[in-house]
Amino acid sequence: MIQKGDLGSPFIIQGSYLQDWLLLPTDWNWRLEPGMGGSLRAVADIGSPWLDLMTFVTGLRVKSVFADLQTFLKVRKKPAKPISTFSGKLKKSKETVDQPISTEDYASILLHYENDARGVLTVSQVAAGRKNRLFFEINGSKTSLSWDSERPNDLWIGRRDEPNGLLMKDPSLLAPEARSIVSYPGGHQEGFADTFKQLVGRVYHYIQAGNYEVKPDFPTFADGHEEMLLSEAIERSAKEKCWADISR
Repeated sequence: MIQKGDLGSPFIIQGSYLQDWLLLPTDWNWRLEPGMGGSLRAVADIGSPWLDLMTFVTGLRVKSVFADLQTFLKVRKKPAKPISTFSGKLKKSKETVDQPISTEDYASILLHYENDARGVLTVSQVAAGRKNRLFFEINGSKTSLSWDSERPNDLWIGRRDEPNGLLMKDPSLLAPEARSIVSYPGGHQEGFADTFKQLVGRVYHYIQAGNYEVKPDFPTFADGHEEMLLSEAIERSAKEKCWADISR
């Protein structure tokens, strides 16, 4: 829809990625430790997928950022023995040590995009009740679009002079590009795990076609590098409390 011009020129790109799996002082994971996961946590773990998705959907790259990071739980109870990711809710370690935390629980980031569009992203791993919710809304000069990962079959379409719409996933209603990554008929649920299947299928198809001059329609190392540049700028902005340009 965006590529066809139905949205018009993107004005505002906004959204969030919210989780609650690190809400409690007793919640623990290796990502909390800078020596293992890096100096950024929420931004690198869940912020970068949102930023990458917005560039993929709109075709626009971020030019500069202004970031506010916060660590609410400055001391956590680190288990004396290792535990698996997301197992903390089911299994608590009786033996713990107090561990100072420097990685962020939360971030809000103002974004300037290439076409002078503006954006804002909020990420948090301490948002009670939000298990793994990625949400975005894009407001354009003609219409708006929004999508919620916890309601993956529905795409909201906002209009000024007509009734708003809710497009439900149905291959017969989708553009050919979108239809190609739908495996089941309308009304049959597809979810998070299916995205990995579709990714692998895209990679295999690209290799089989053998035309490497064509731009891939899946994430590449270049996309990963772009997210590293964004993360570095976000961290620099938060430390210096100023706008930071993306160093490309």
